[in-house]
Amino acid sequence: MNGSRRVSTVLAGILLVSALVLAACGPTASQVVEGGPRAWVGGPPDGSEVPIGEVSVMCHAFARGGVSQVELYVNGSFANRAANPDAGNEYFTARLTFETTGPGSYVLHCGTYDGAGGMVQSDPVTVRVTGEEPTPTTGEEEIPTATPTSTEVPPTEVPPTPTVPPPTGTSVPPTATRIPPTSTPIPPTSTPRAPTATPQPVRIASFEVSKSRINAGECVRFTWQVAGSPTAIYFDGEGVGNAPDSRDKCPTATREFELRAEGYGGPVTARLTVVVQGDTTGPSIGRWAGSPGLIYWDENDQCGPPTYPIQATINAHNIADPSGVSAVKVVYCMNGGSWQAKSMNEVQTGTWSTSIGPSDLKLSLYPPVAQKCQQQNSLEYYVQAFDAVGNRTDTSPSRTLTVQYCCMVY
Repeated sequence: MNGSRRVSTVLAGILLVSALVLAACGPTASQVVEGGPRAWVGGPPDGSEVPIGEVSVMCHAFARGGVSQVELYVNGSFANRAANPDAGNEYFTARLTFETTGPGSYVLHCGTYDGAGGMVQSDPVTVRVTGEEPTPTTGEEEIPTATPTSTEVPPTEVPPTPTVPPPTGTSVPPTATRIPPTSTPIPPTSTPRAPTATPQPVRIASFEVSKSRINAGECVRFTWQVAGSPTAIYFDGEGVGNAPDSRDKCPTATREFELRAEGYGGPVTARLTVVVQGDTTGPSIGRWAGSPGLIYWDENDQCGPPTYPIQATINAHNIADPSGVSAVKVVYCMNGGSWQAKSMNEVQTGTWSTSIGPSDLKLSLYPPVAQKCQQQNSLEYYVQAFDAVGNRTDTSPSRTLTVQYCCMVY
């Protein structure tokens, strides 16, 4: 090219993506307007469960020439927005919150505005709110105050004044009147009341099982003792006593048993797991995938601000096992590299997540993509889940995503 007319062009290209792209985490073809902005929801994952109250949504935005702001819409209505502090930056991410009002499904969209006022919304992400709506508390019923009624008092009849006879000449000797002594009352002695005993917080003093590892067909005995001031005790969902009390159970598979005590300062729980030997089945795994399906390798940081995604998020949902889930990992390999394993974190009950970025790619293959413009390579990955007794489940078949070298052309 003519050196006096050096034109800097970012090669994003239209790529053949070999992996499944999750619409909830990256832009799709329906979100891209030629030359216009892009928007996609980075979290929470589509189909996930969130509690009643404040929910945080990660909105990603891209617009050539700069992103002016992003907005959050819930069930088609505006919920929140955030302005880009650097309006010239073509990539902007904001965490926006909204309040859920009760159980049900909530449809989320992120909207991106470019500097010229162009706007596009992301594909929808649906989340479900669990829990029960709080019962409204009514105020105390006002007790009307009785208005006193004036009662007319009949007039009192005044008796007639007796007529005093005139004095006679005979004097009457005075009669001595004895004045009785005045008695001083002795105040009664108050008897102090015994102080009311403060209830003791409930706690589980002991919870034991006769054997924690059995063969199929065997039974075990659970015993417990609850201290403090319990008002109710439940074992394995059944109301029980506290003398101490006990129950026999004959589990056919490895499982967990719970003791729950309610009362002052409670509730409190304790759990014990009984392993049934011969359990060779690993945890169950529901849906799983990674997004976006295309990430960029920008080793020399020559593509400027993070306009394009450089890492992929791997999510696995509905992972469960009677003995408990001890660990979940994503196993990955660059084409021509070595297999690596990375631990995933439980972000919600049964939902595990992690990301694969530049440092992870280098562990498998360095460089993961040849340093040539538009050079591509494939990243293969799958998910492993382990239960409490060491059994493992691997997802199959594995999936792939594309890694492309990011470069500048002058």
